[in-house]
Amino acid sequence: MNLEGLTLKLVTDNLNTELLGSKIYRVYMPSPHAVLLLVKRTRDTSALMADMNGASPALFIPSKQPENPETPPSFCMLLRKHLEEGRITKIYQSGLDRIITLEIDMLGQSSKIITKKLIFELTGKNSNIILTQSACDDAQEDIIIDSLKHIGAAQSSYRCVLPGKAYVAPPPQAGLNILTAAPADIVSATNSLPSANFAKAFVSATTGVGKATAAQLLAAADILPQTVRLESAEAQALVRVLTELQQSLQNANPKPVYALVSRTNQVKTILALKPQVLEPGMSAQEFSDINSAINYAVSLKPIQLPQHEQLQKLVTAEGAKLKKKLAALGEDLLHAEDAESQRMLADTIMANLYQLKKGQTSAELCNIYDGELVNIKLNPMLSPTDNAQAYYKRYNKYKRAQSEVRQQIEATETLLAYMASLDASLLTATTKNEIEEIRQEMVAAGLIKEIGKKKKTALQKSQPLHIKLSQGVDLYIGKNNKQNDYVTFSVGGPRDLWLHTKDIPGSHVIMKCEHGKPAAEELALAVQLAAYFSKARTGSNVPVDCVERRYVKKPTGAKPGFVIFTNQKTYYATPDEQALAPYLKQG
Repeated sequence: MNLEGLTLKLVTDNLNTELLGSKIYRVYMPSPHAVLLLVKRTRDTSALMADMNGASPALFIPSKQPENPETPPSFCMLLRKHLEEGRITKIYQSGLDRIITLEIDMLGQSSKIITKKLIFELTGKNSNIILTQSACDDAQEDIIIDSLKHIGAAQSSYRCVLPGKAYVAPPPQAGLNILTAAPADIVSATNSLPSANFAKAFVSATTGVGKATAAQLLAAADILPQTVRLESAEAQALVRVLTELQQSLQNANPKPVYALVSRTNQVKTILALKPQVLEPGMSAQEFSDINSAINYAVSLKPIQLPQHEQLQKLVTAEGAKLKKKLAALGEDLLHAEDAESQRMLADTIMANLYQLKKGQTSAELCNIYDGELVNIKLNPMLSPTDNAQAYYKRYNKYKRAQSEVRQQIEATETLLAYMASLDASLLTATTKNEIEEIRQEMVAAGLIKEIGKKKKTALQKSQPLHIKLSQGVDLYIGKNNKQNDYVTFSVGGPRDLWLHTKDIPGSHVIMKCEHGKPAAEELALAVQLAAYFSKARTGSNVPVDCVERRYVKKPTGAKPGFVIFTNQKTYYATPDEQALAPYLKQG
């Protein structure tokens, strides 16, 4: 889980509301990378959990306290010595950086107030918890008492995080504060930055915003992700969206937040604004406040799918290569389509041989087809006749290239469509067997090369999703290309209905009805499920083709999951995951 600076602003606001003025009465470390502070508030007791686990740091008030080890680690004992009986007097964020600091007042000798700082650096894999104290009353720098992780000079040339050293914060973000800078200034600054696209430039030009929030802001302003520079109307739309965001976050009251959950049941990030677009396989969960969202995120148990991420990266990389190849072939075809002009030049030279002499570098001749003057480049080392033959050779070469390039384009487009089908299969795969079937399919297609002879293990055949819509009406949904072929040609009978998203990779769906044709509401539900089990899961008005299975054929030698069909009727549906939930649970 990667929390952006903007989201951590909500965390800071929540901690100020819930914990400011509280007294720390106990410190625990439930794990080597987590610290738990138990606090007394005016009305009751509460807690603060700081979990610095790997790349998913979190700072929150836990809804359920974890078990604590019998023997506390040395860092826990040090925190107890320095923090217990201390009162939290200040909680603040460093700008919109991912650093939150607690100032804790202790009663020292001669009833003197001593202020210590507990600094939470929520910076991904480099996250840390650092305890500091001013060297003396008027000192401007804080001295490190100790930290969860020590960083020496060999690990970082920028700063050392060691006891006795002066505390140096991580390098601050450069850019305009997304909450306080004028929206027009933000848009102008972003437009002036050189970048591959506007979204990347937006992240560079601002602080507190990552690519997840940037993508949602652009979508809210109806700006395409690949846009490089904004036109006037687009800039005004983004200014409006940024103004609304700033107004909504001006006060510290709890606000709805949205957790983006991946297909592997992990929260990738939490957004401070309602998501407009979702990546394939991603779903959004709304929460009334940031603390509830973080508690939900840490409670999830990831689905372990061996090789899933590796296969996903391979498919994505191969798809990108094919798109690049397709663009290059398109340019080759444009050159090849210049064949007729080469023949025209050759014919014109042959008709005007009497005007030409060896040694000329060019000649302005009358085009024999339209009578217009045309300037023709000539090789001075060749005779007029040999120059004409050179143009004829180029004409023949271009004519042959047209056919070859078109064949390559067709083959590349077919392979690109196949990559999209594999990507759709990975989107819906949820078990180890389904993932392994996709891997084996990719091996058979030559996309993965296995080194040496691997011992074959008995693989239990994965089963398609079976959903009972009503008495006598059943749906069978393929979740990879192998299952798609099985569902269509083994499960489906000639008169059963076959459904698939139109021109969009997705599952093959067979609808079996014991009593003839399905009711209208049953067919509408089947259409919505077909749209849901496709790459257009998060889209609206998704087109779905429906036809009797007898009109579906598999061409000889076609790749897994590829079919052709006729006599289809197209329906449209917008997948509603909440409405489909009772049926999805059947699987």
